[in-house]
Amino acid sequence: MLVRKALIVKPRNRDDADLGDVIALARSVGKQVLKTKENVRILWTCESPYGYVVIVEGCSQPSGCKVEEKDHE
Repeated sequence: MLVRKALIVKPRNRDDADLGDVIALARSVGKQVLKTKENVRILWTCESPYGYVVIVEGCSQPSGCKVEEKDHE
């Protein structure tokens, strides 16, 4: 089953920090929250006064998710 979670990510204050750091951190935390070793997708991100709000999507089944994308013609 695919699950979506919203995370608030606040990276450490560094001069060389960028959005790539936020995405990497969100993927790492997303794997922990969803308890999976599979990759998680970043669906949306937005800067806020509290950090970055990031919506991640991943699989919550230990056996993995095999989702076939349907072709829309």
